[in-house]
Amino acid sequence: MRIGELAEAAGTTTKTLRFYEEQGLLPPAERTPAGYRDYTGEAVSRIDFIHRGQAAGLALAQIRQILEIRDHGQAPCGHVRDLLNARLADIEQQIAQ
Repeated sequence: MRIGELAEAAGTTTKTLRFYEEQGLLPPAERTPAGYRDYTGEAVSRIDFIHRGQAAGLALAQIRQILEIRDHGQAPCGHVRDLLNARLADIEQQIAQ
C-alpha cells in the first residue's frame, strides 16, 4: 500500500510515517518502479504498536529498542516489562511529590 493509504489505515499522517522511517521505527518500504513507497500490511500493526507504546509513556527510543529485539527474532517481553516497571516507578514518584 502507498504511504497515504498506510497513513489513513493507521490513523496518522504521511509526515509521521516518514519520521518513523527516518528514526528506524518503521523499516524502509520497498519502492514501486515509479519511486512510490510500497508498504506491506504488517506496517499497520507495527504503527499500532508504536502508538500503544507512546500511550503507555514509552519514548520512541525505547520503542525502537523493543522493535529491534523483536526484529532479531527474540521475544522482547522481559525488556518491555522492565521498561514499563521503570515507567510505573517514575509515575508513582511524581504522584508522591
